Amino acid sequence: MDKIYAIRSVLFVVIVVALLTIGNAALGQEMENYQKIDTITVTAEKREENVQDVPISMSVFNDIQIEDAGIKDLTDLTYFTPNVYAKQNSSLNTITIRGISSHNCTVNPPAGLFVDGISYPISFMQNPDLVDIERVEVLRGPQGTLYGRNAESGVINIHTKQPDNEFRGKLFSNTGIYDTSNDDAFFYILGGSLSGPIIKNRVFMGVSFQSENSDGYIKNIFNGDDNVGETDHKVGQGKIRWTPNDQLDVSLVMNVNENEDFYNNSFISGPYKTERYTINWDGSDSWKEENNGQALKVEYAGTAFDFVSITARNNFKADYQYDLDLSPQPGGDMINTFDNTMISQDLRLSSPKDAGTFKWLVGLFGFKDENDIKSDYSGVSRFTDFENKGIAAYGQTTYTLLDRLHLTAGLRYEHQESDGKQINSSVAEPFSSELEYDEILPKISLSYDVKKNLMFYTTVSKGFLAGGYDYSIATGVENLTFDPEYTWNYEAGIKTSWFDKRLILNMSAFYIDIQDKQVMQYDAGRSWHVSNAAEASSKGLELEFEARPTQGLHFFGGLGVIDAKIDNWISNGVDYKDNNLPSAPKYTYNVGVKYSHHTGLFGRADIFGTGDIYTDPENTQKIDAYNTVNLSFGFQRETFDIVLWGENIFDKEYLTNKNASGTDSFVEFGQPRTNKDRSCEERTTILSDC
Repeated sequence: MDKIYAIRSVLFVVIVVALLTIGNAALGQEMENYQKIDTITVTAEKREENVQDVPISMSVFNDIQIEDAGIKDLTDLTYFTPNVYAKQNSSLNTITIRGISSHNCTVNPPAGLFVDGISYPISFMQNPDLVDIERVEVLRGPQGTLYGRNAESGVINIHTKQPDNEFRGKLFSNTGIYDTSNDDAFFYILGGSLSGPIIKNRVFMGVSFQSENSDGYIKNIFNGDDNVGETDHKVGQGKIRWTPNDQLDVSLVMNVNENEDFYNNSFISGPYKTERYTINWDGSDSWKEENNGQALKVEYAGTAFDFVSITARNNFKADYQYDLDLSPQPGGDMINTFDNTMISQDLRLSSPKDAGTFKWLVGLFGFKDENDIKSDYSGVSRFTDFENKGIAAYGQTTYTLLDRLHLTAGLRYEHQESDGKQINSSVAEPFSSELEYDEILPKISLSYDVKKNLMFYTTVSKGFLAGGYDYSIATGVENLTFDPEYTWNYEAGIKTSWFDKRLILNMSAFYIDIQDKQVMQYDAGRSWHVSNAAEASSKGLELEFEARPTQGLHFFGGLGVIDAKIDNWISNGVDYKDNNLPSAPKYTYNVGVKYSHHTGLFGRADIFGTGDIYTDPENTQKIDAYNTVNLSFGFQRETFDIVLWGENIFDKEYLTNKNASGTDSFVEFGQPRTNKDRSCEERTTILSDC
């Protein structure tokens, strides 16, 4: 019924869109005094464009939107994005777009993540804290042509603010309390940024930092420890920018973060069942990670062409340990450590910004990715190290006919080689294997400007999820590796604006064919292993709107409806056909309203909803649909603001993870009601005012 209701809602909006289009010309003049929606420039296709002109289903959030919504990390941002879901538990942070997720024994995520051009190549990295943000672009659908491997379901681009001639300084704090029966459920966030010119018009510098700390809201009833949910995040970033002339722009970005989190899964059935926000085990509980990245970007804007070079390095280390049986019984710990270093070089030439009817882009990309992983549990230790390296050539062109019809065609050739081995304590000798494959990733898109504020588009594109090494359950060379997974995306959409940019409404429909699906399966006599055994599909609808009907009043929201199914997979005599794909909510939605008075007072309300989610391919473990409500009130001026927040104000009990252990289930609960306040002081005049 929920899915039927959501589909009917979308159809209703489509009818409203048609009526509004007819009435647009007549009513537009009557709304001259209403506030316009800001134009957002994006680089989704690696050139600057108005987001409403890009034939991609995408959500974009600028710095003001992120701050107003209280978004602190990438998981928070997914609540505002249709058909995007954070496959989140204490040891995984994988983004699921349009129902495409990965199994638990891979480091390759199906969605690409880039921060200032720095690739975040493994799944454990996909929930960074958002600090000093300029904008975030969420591209839905395969983006293999321009982004290559592991952009199978989409891409998320995070852009931080770049220093320029304007002095900017900002300090902010955020304090609050988790509403639980546990003691000391207090948290705080403290941060700031400073940027400006060292030599006017030539050299600029910027720095930013953020610290987040909490004693958590989880209590271990085994030993009475109420700090097991403790978190400690530290993020820092530095930037140097040099513009020797009007054509050349050179920037160096350096970032570092250290995070310490927790694993809070607990049983909801069986002899070790506990209440919400309590655990009962005797083992470890730790999740620590370190990350540092650097990117050197060189941009040249010429009369005949533009040139961009991005040289990037990123290192990520993680160590997580937890009680394997999640109980007070002596069952040992699960221990995993990860060390990933990726170096990449992207070179591209493109038509200049003022190119007319023919726009083009060509590029070369190369990378080297080194991984060392240790997995230790149930008396078996596995030491896996593997290296991936590859090179790609890509290009994309857009040709405009009759000033309205835009034909885009793109193609990428990608070659990858991998070499890996594993030392397994249960096997006498180490074993190794090599992987090598070549991929062709095309894209074709056709868009038509019906008029200035109404654009239709249709797109066909291919993506792939790279093959890899099974670091967790491999038993020999025969099941150490698995091959790539592929998607074909067929999409049609509409992007519209009315009443002189007082209302924006975008919609899309898609069908995705998934081949060689990577799955974990059990074959009699072989034990668990990863293979490319399944075929699947995902189809759905997406809608986003934003409206400013009168001065100070702002409406916004989104809806995603999806049907992601297994089409063909039989494992150990079990037929999975027509089962739901794991981590694919049947729907997601968000609706919000904000009113700002000219005195600076404002109020905001957000409602978020997520449909039923199955966490296993057997569809025996289900997270029930849920919705939460956030409220905020405050006072905003040009140089400071003070805000009172309430998140999940009705203290809705919901799950972020659910798994089976024999006949019992263990889960991870979402955050409780959270009360917090935020204060911020910002200056953009001269340095001494900061």
